[in-house]
Amino acid sequence: MKIKVLACAALLMLAGCNAPVSQSVADSQRPPSSDIRQNFIDIVFKRSYRHEAGEVVWARISSVVLLEPEKKIYAYCVRVVPKRSWGHWAYLGVSFTEGQILGATANDYRCKDKRLRYYPFPELTGMKT
Repeated sequence: MKIKVLACAALLMLAGCNAPVSQSVADSQRPPSSDIRQNFIDIVFKRSYRHEAGEVVWARISSVVLLEPEKKIYAYCVRVVPKRSWGHWAYLGVSFTEGQILGATANDYRCKDKRLRYYPFPELTGMKT
């Protein structure tokens, strides 16, 4: 499965370029399932970026939100602190539908929305960036 990195396409349709996510999107939050976590590791982290063991010292995954109900497009964020950048979060906003990742946006500002809940993501801890 090939990952398409999109420049704000699906993720920005609902929210707009500089606006925070809408309240209805924020209200749709649910914890990420183990399938979502594993899918991220298998497709995004291992296969696409060729990460190895050793460098991620802190990782979190956000709640899953419903971005576009009519198209059944969901999104979540992953944030990590690499060992080489201790103290600085790196964010990745990911959109998906039916288990297939549609796109990912590095340092997506919506990942910093204070309403978004984050959970420990120990499966990434120890991976190399």
